[in-house]
Amino acid sequence: MSQDDKNKKNGLIVIGGGITGLTSAVTWARFHDTEKEPVLIIEKEPKLGGFVTSYHRKGYQFDTSQMISNCNDMFDFLGIEIDLKRFKGYYTRIFLVNPDTEKVKVMEIPSGFEKFKKKLMKEYPENAKQVEKFLDHSRAMYTELFKLKTEPTFVELLKTVVSCPKIIKNSSKTFKEYFDQFGITNPDVIEIFDAFAAFSGLPGDRAAALMTVGAMNSLIDNAYRPTKGFTELANQFEKRYKELGGEVLLKTRVEKILVDNGEVKGVQVEGGKKFYSDYVITTIDPKVAMKELVGLDTISEVDPKFAEKAEQVRMSPSSINIALGLDDKLDLAGLGMDCGYNVVTTGGESFSKLFEEYEKGNMAFSEKQFHMGVICPSLTTGGKPNITIRVVPIGLGDWLELRENNRKEYDKKKEEISNLIIDLVEKYLIPDLKKHIIVKDVSTPATYAKYSGSPTGSIYGMAPFTDNFGRSRLKMRTPIKGLFQPLFSHGIFGCMLGALQVGDMILNREILDGNARLKPKE
Repeated sequence: MSQDDKNKKNGLIVIGGGITGLTSAVTWARFHDTEKEPVLIIEKEPKLGGFVTSYHRKGYQFDTSQMISNCNDMFDFLGIEIDLKRFKGYYTRIFLVNPDTEKVKVMEIPSGFEKFKKKLMKEYPENAKQVEKFLDHSRAMYTELFKLKTEPTFVELLKTVVSCPKIIKNSSKTFKEYFDQFGITNPDVIEIFDAFAAFSGLPGDRAAALMTVGAMNSLIDNAYRPTKGFTELANQFEKRYKELGGEVLLKTRVEKILVDNGEVKGVQVEGGKKFYSDYVITTIDPKVAMKELVGLDTISEVDPKFAEKAEQVRMSPSSINIALGLDDKLDLAGLGMDCGYNVVTTGGESFSKLFEEYEKGNMAFSEKQFHMGVICPSLTTGGKPNITIRVVPIGLGDWLELRENNRKEYDKKKEEISNLIIDLVEKYLIPDLKKHIIVKDVSTPATYAKYSGSPTGSIYGMAPFTDNFGRSRLKMRTPIKGLFQPLFSHGIFGCMLGALQVGDMILNREILDGNARLKPKE
């Protein structure tokens, strides 16, 4: 397409080729004649996938994502063929560490909602009734999600009050506020449920109840990994997209979203070339998209409140991620590492305190106070033995400055913190771990900032604070006609769902009939 040739126009332009962008683009291609209404993905990196990919180091394959809930209905709907393997063991094990005595208490969360409920009721009889009531109520609230409309009419909103009473009642509550209503007092049970909030990057007293309840229910039901690694998921999306006639422009950064009289007209990329379209979906950091690519002044002319909200949006924390390739001498299966997630934590208010310090720009992670997740992908999908350690919350701090201006200090800092983390995993989870490490690869907030384009290195998108999530989130339909941004929830499930919702908006409810989710199969 020649520069500034408005006669050659795309039907849709998608900024960003991660799973949200790929789902958005496949959805368009699935419901349009792409020869007449072309769809174009513009991605700044040399390949598609975003945070959902894999990479190799000395013969080891490491994934950048770690688990996926049951998205089979969406895969089927879009025509995505992907071979998944379910985690063999427990969904999660929590290793509750007393750093003073060095004693460890292990709490195991089985996969399957009923198994999970029965186990908790049996092991904590003093709170059995409260646990049952909490889980049953949460399950009912979770099923109400299928009755929600993304952009309800006035009549539909009235119906929601009747059909979704639990969601209406708890939509503005934090998970802690919601949880505390049920009178659960056992500290171990509290610790187990707090772990689900932490998966969103926020402590339970900050995370939206609906986000935590939704993630808890969907992941307990089923947790999977793609058999050939997460890069295969992106590959299958790309394959399907191209089968449908979609186009891709790689290694190209969008520098401006073109707007005229409150309507989107296309995008301008580095170098000045312009691509035109009546619809643009941006899947990058919304603060970057709204503030830098569109401009808050431009948005304010149409909707000052939306511009104010875009200015106030808070993104999730970043992370330290350590990928370790191991020899075959460790009995990882014997250590129970074939579960979905191992959470190693000093418990109590540790995660809340870590988060409070993160918000002040400090890192409080230490030998006495820590919270981290450890996964062993190879026991599920095969390949050379490897584990991934993820520590959240981590702020950008001086990571980016060091990476760009003082590589020696950057590498030193990265080595120091990764060694501390590995020492703790060895001490409390995998004895003699360091003796078996063949490859070590460490990602910092600077790594995530570089590859995601998020200035803060956010790994989960918009943080699910109560005023930043649900009906209070930055809307997916922007006030600029034809411009949408579906990135409102983290995880592959949330990314795909947001993209389908935007597709439904563009097609006047042809895809989901206005519903927030695909209807379950009868």
